[in-house]
Amino acid sequence: MEKLTALCCLWAFGLSDKDDYVVELDRLFLENPENDLLLELEGLCGDYRAAWARISPLIGYTVNVYGFGKELFAVLEKIYVENKFPLAEFGGICNALWRFLPGEFNTDEPFYSLIYADEPLSWGDEKQCRELYQAAFDFYKEV
Repeated sequence: MEKLTALCCLWAFGLSDKDDYVVELDRLFLENPENDLLLELEGLCGDYRAAWARISPLIGYTVNVYGFGKELFAVLEKIYVENKFPLAEFGGICNALWRFLPGEFNTDEPFYSLIYADEPLSWGDEKQCRELYQAAFDFYKEV
């Protein structure tokens, strides 16, 4: 569920394809065809808002925060390394993503860094900005 939840979140921001989410959802559903939540999500497949509204309250309960974060930050790092967006735009996306996350855990690192890692850009310090993002990406590699 952690990967599915991360893919849904990333899909909402155009950072992952809907197809990635659907493939993971189908895989989980085939493994657990009696799971009512997965059946419901299959029915919501075209609507990331509805899917996220159903999945996000489960983070910390059914969905492990650590596993969700690990999946989320792995994809974010890939996007960052591939330079798919200019750094300032990537920062804006991360800010919006942070606001999208449930408030129960978004003040914990590395999630909280999504809201402030781009701040050094406002005084021209790209190096510090990149260091903050790298620390966030490395969080799950060190634990």
